[in-house]
Amino acid sequence: MRFSTHFIFPGMLMLGFSPAVFADLSSTVTLGSNYLFNGITLTQDDPAVQPSLDWVSESGWYLGTWGSNVSFVDDTDIEVDFYTGYYTDLGGNWGLDLGVAHYTYYGSSESSAFDYPEAYIKVSYENTKLSYWYASDYFGAGGGHYIIMLTQTVQLTENVSLILSGDRSTSTDTDKFLRDTDGTYHHWRVALAGDWLGARWTAAFDDTDLALDDLGEATFSLSVAKTFHWF
Repeated sequence: MRFSTHFIFPGMLMLGFSPAVFADLSSTVTLGSNYLFNGITLTQDDPAVQPSLDWVSESGWYLGTWGSNVSFVDDTDIEVDFYTGYYTDLGGNWGLDLGVAHYTYYGSSESSAFDYPEAYIKVSYENTKLSYWYASDYFGAGGGHYIIMLTQTVQLTENVSLILSGDRSTSTDTDKFLRDTDGTYHHWRVALAGDWLGARWTAAFDDTDLALDDLGEATFSLSVAKTFHWF
């Protein structure tokens, strides 16, 4: 999922591929101290193992799948996401990413009740990105939900980046999905990411203004990701 991004996911699903590159099939395995979904832990602050398989064409089309262990509800242990989309270079350092994703959950016969589809659009200019996601049946609860996120990447050195992001999550029906009284909360993230020993290392601090017990609390997390290219 795109919250820890895309992005994490999160998160992520935070994909942006240049159509100038050759078609590529790759896998990324991420080990994280937590699985944060827009600032909310889906592993009860426990570690997560998150593999992916991604195919990217030279024309800009891409598709993939991503998985993680979860423990946000009893008897649901695994999340598997599927996604496809299209990225295009608009010229002048502008880029456009359009896609759809489907989130699925496993562990018991009732886990699939949380499954839901989502559509997204991301517009980028140089190191700045504005992203929007919409789901009409968020987490299978029957209510609409949308997220707007602004991300800024600052290149500190050749191998180290500072990534700043803030997002607003809004449930269009608070009777269907638990939120504050106005159905909205905000999440912000500060992360340092760098390449070392052939892997991507990230240290991040997340916090929210979500007024629900034990959810959205200030959290520090660490992760390491290794990508393998098959051809």
